[in-house]
Amino acid sequence: MSAAIRTGHTWPTICGGKGTCKTCVCLILEGEENLIPVEPFEAEGLETIASSIPSNGKARLACQAKPTGDVKVRKIGVRAA
Repeated sequence: MSAAIRTGHTWPTICGGKGTCKTCVCLILEGEENLIPVEPFEAEGLETIASSIPSNGKARLACQAKPTGDVKVRKIGVRAA
């Protein structure tokens, strides 16, 4: 999420990156190995929205998923500012 914002894109969020609103959820398309592991706080948030996540996708809260390398994600609503 912060990488998108730094490059001039908007990223849907209500809580401003605190991990509480879950509107930043995105699907990881490539590079999952380049994200820090899911921590308990994020896992709890993902569990609360599991029914709205496609079962074939790997979802992460963008505000909590810190990249250590290249990652390709899909998020509806992200656009150039």
